[in-house]
Amino acid sequence: MGAISTKLARIPATVWLILTLFTIILFYAGIRTGGFNMPLERIPWSILVPSTAAICFAHSLLMLGWHRAFTLFAMAVSISFVFEYVGESTGLIFGPYFYTDVLGDKAFGRIPYLIPLAWYMMFYPSYVITNLLAEGGPISRRDGFVPVVWLSILSALVMTAWDLTMDPVMSFNICADITKVCVDKLDEANVGHPAWIWVKPGPHFGVPLENFRGWLIASFTVFFTYRMVERRLPLRTFAGMDARIMIVIPVGVYSAMALVDTWLGYPEIEDVHLISPFVMGIPAFFAAFHLFANRTDLPLLPGKAPPDDGWHESSRETGA
Repeated sequence: MGAISTKLARIPATVWLILTLFTIILFYAGIRTGGFNMPLERIPWSILVPSTAAICFAHSLLMLGWHRAFTLFAMAVSISFVFEYVGESTGLIFGPYFYTDVLGDKAFGRIPYLIPLAWYMMFYPSYVITNLLAEGGPISRRDGFVPVVWLSILSALVMTAWDLTMDPVMSFNICADITKVCVDKLDEANVGHPAWIWVKPGPHFGVPLENFRGWLIASFTVFFTYRMVERRLPLRTFAGMDARIMIVIPVGVYSAMALVDTWLGYPEIEDVHLISPFVMGIPAFFAAFHLFANRTDLPLLPGKAPPDDGWHESSRETGA
């Protein structure tokens, strides 16, 4: 893993920026022109989730170093899977639900492999946004039990905001009988072909309110566990990652997910697309505003020497 991070570090930060923007543009063009041969009602998650998770992991390797990046990835994937497995098996955490075949193969016949990756895909951007909002930089410098609890609560709120729009769309079911899937062929790109089904639909566009309680608990558990150990792990931020244009990439990932929900819209689910600009747009906007308005001590683009003060001081404290 150390060799991988070293090789990644040799790639100029501007190249990562160009590759990220190119991926976004390519994905956008493919959707709009029908290049993926899929309807526009819903994004094909089997493409979006792995590619976005890969961008987040690569960014975290360069921002945090492999010790912290791998720890966050492992905790996010494993803990979220445990919550999903227990929740789907018992109905006690999120409410009674079950997965259909829309998202592909399932681990232990219950949880699609894409689901833990989807959790991680939003965990890392939520972590960076929370740090920007609370501390002004992408890496937390706070230590101690109480600050960790507060930061974990805020991180869980930022994370759960995504589910307020995503869950109604992914579980929207055109079937009159909710105990089975009544479509002839499930398609991840079509609204009405649910990725999961709520056995007891709730008041939030069919989603039970206990689902969001479960999201808050699961998210808090991951963030609290990681934040309790992160200061004990070496921090190795590679050259160029102190640039504001590089720091903002995870914020852009989070914002892109909000824009997907808002821009595509879902006429079958009236007004659900109005949620994302507020619940996701507000933290993303203020994180970006704080970074570009208040952190003028950081260079805008990669290539300049790091300033003498700021968030990167923690790198020296940990011996990076």
